[in-house]
Amino acid sequence: MLIKRPPLPERLRSRPVYGFGWIDHRFLRDGYLSRTSPPALALYCLLVCAADRDGLSYYSQERLCSLLVMDARELASARRELIELGLIAYRKPLYQLLSLEAPPPLPPPPVPARDVAQNRASAREEAKTAPPAVIERGVDLRAMVEASLREAARGGAA
Repeated sequence: MLIKRPPLPERLRSRPVYGFGWIDHRFLRDGYLSRTSPPALALYCLLVCAADRDGLSYYSQERLCSLLVMDARELASARRELIELGLIAYRKPLYQLLSLEAPPPLPPPPVPARDVAQNRASAREEAKTAPPAVIERGVDLRAMVEASLREAARGGAA
């Protein structure tokens, strides 16, 4: 078992006398950190530091842009991302840090380019041998059902 000994015991953190800044451990554990872009993460950290005990802060857009070294477009994008992740609410000029609920589902992992090419090649091969129900832009469900019924009728009559 690992025994934890702080390298600088004289600098152990304690609860701050002023302020309420903290980040819920679920931010890491539930995957919010991996879903958050660097600009959105910077905004979230600033809001955590600036928020009162209810998670509210009202820094102006100009002040946030100055502190985060972002332009207004980048700030708006970061804010939108945090809202979509359910981390903050915003009603100008007030920001609210939200309690962490169940995290949104992870997006599907990107498909490697070689797999995409392999899938396309496989689809082309299938198209060569596909029944007439398969058309250029996809599958014609009605034609597939009709073909299936014809095959069943032939099989039943034979």
